[in-house]
Amino acid sequence: MKKSILAMLLICSPIGQAFQSTPSLAASCRGSRNLSRFVSTESRIDVDVVDPFTSHEPSPEHALLLPGHTVRIQIGDVTASRKAWKKRRRNSSPILVPCSILGMNREWMVRWNIMTLLYMIGEESSSACGATSATCSKIGKAYRKRLGGDLGVHAEALGHDSVESLIQSLFDERIQAEYGIQTFIEPQHGNLMLTTSLTRRQARTMSRSAAVIQFRSDIEDAETDNMIHTGMAKIVHPTTDGKVRITHEPLGAAIRVPPDDKAVEFYESGDEFSAFVHSYDLGGDHESPLLVLTLDDPRGKNIAGTMGVSIRVAKRKNVKTATFNDASIERKLVDLSVGDGPIQATVVAVSPHSNSVFVDCGVGRTKGKKFGGGMAKVLGMLRFDDMQMNESEVAAGDTVEVYIKAVFNQSGRFMVSMDPSVKTNKPKDLKQEKEADKRIERLSSKFNKDDIDALVGKECDGVVKAKSQTGDWYYVQPHMDGEDGVCLPVGLAGFVEGESEENRVEYTAGDTVRVRLEGIDDKRGQLSMTLVVSSQ
Repeated sequence: MKKSILAMLLICSPIGQAFQSTPSLAASCRGSRNLSRFVSTESRIDVDVVDPFTSHEPSPEHALLLPGHTVRIQIGDVTASRKAWKKRRRNSSPILVPCSILGMNREWMVRWNIMTLLYMIGEESSSACGATSATCSKIGKAYRKRLGGDLGVHAEALGHDSVESLIQSLFDERIQAEYGIQTFIEPQHGNLMLTTSLTRRQARTMSRSAAVIQFRSDIEDAETDNMIHTGMAKIVHPTTDGKVRITHEPLGAAIRVPPDDKAVEFYESGDEFSAFVHSYDLGGDHESPLLVLTLDDPRGKNIAGTMGVSIRVAKRKNVKTATFNDASIERKLVDLSVGDGPIQATVVAVSPHSNSVFVDCGVGRTKGKKFGGGMAKVLGMLRFDDMQMNESEVAAGDTVEVYIKAVFNQSGRFMVSMDPSVKTNKPKDLKQEKEADKRIERLSSKFNKDDIDALVGKECDGVVKAKSQTGDWYYVQPHMDGEDGVCLPVGLAGFVEGESEENRVEYTAGDTVRVRLEGIDDKRGQLSMTLVVSSQ
């Protein structure tokens, strides 16, 4: 079922006309899966247009694809395959098998987009000892302007409470070793920065070969964190007056197979698998954009947009500052446990943008062999919400007493709090309490608590909005009738305590139920109700 849904979202390539006497790929793809909604007229494709004012589908955004990046593809009509080279050396020419792009993983799409944007806009900075770098804020703005996406939305979808937390998680030690991208806190202003081991010229050269492909969130299966290809590519056309004209055109795609590779004989229309991006040609598919893919990693094979065996062979620059050169490491990151403390920490920087204070607790982590080994200093993140004072009362150089709140060994970071209750409370419980306090605060700003307390014990009808996925209760919108009626928010409605499961009725979204108001659930920070009886 999932594959058929993905297949219905495909836009088949117009690569067929470039095959000369070969039938069009759009027509050949149409028979491999249920793709009859896409109509092909010779090499042009009529695409269903989505009205953003009437559709509930998420807005599309763009991905920057370089050789070596991976996407999920589906094989089209194998009989429409052609040779990649024309005339000269055709006997040794690789074979291009038509395919369609299904989508790609959200986490990797965001990671590669941030890396490529760093190549595009990064500048040599004294804060990074002359390395090509950019602040998290600058990259976020470029992401919105150039790609049409929002890093804040991706951070929430991937389970992070801030863009800074997302970026630090995306570029852990393994990714740093593979791609030469590092994160560090600029001490003077407390900005989170990204730096690359490439020079500015190398970075710009690499970014020029990026394909700009359109994707959107998979609304049918939100739990998989997949991005679905819309079938379009963004094309920038230079004009005579020095400006640019931007259009979106159907994207052709083909997988590149060596001429002596018998695997082409085993491909069947409809096969799905992951493939590496090999190259991108704006006019490779009969004057339309063509994305060529391969089953082998193209990095290190003298292909435009790649460098060496991988980017990590490029000359590295040691990004350090006076703060990071401090050798006073008293404890290792791997030895930290939640609740450790109190620890005397020195404030390194206050970052209003990150809503955090970065502190030096004398913690270090082991550096990989590719970075020369040894130990590197790790700063702790102290959220403003976890402080027992106003952030304006703290400045760089101050000493504060903190406790270890969370440790992330994989990404090489940790968080601290000034609240000693982290020694006894689990991080999950603290997070739930904080979320409940925020909900109650929002509830109090819209509704008078006295009015809600006055309605405790009263019954009314309500509409089921959804069933909880974690408990045996429902989200219900209560409707109070009468002159003293109050417009109440959606709350949690559970069954009568002690009621046998055999007598309980299963409800679905849209059902009308009878509920009794119980006040505000302080633990969850939401309106509490009890299901009395269905009014249907």
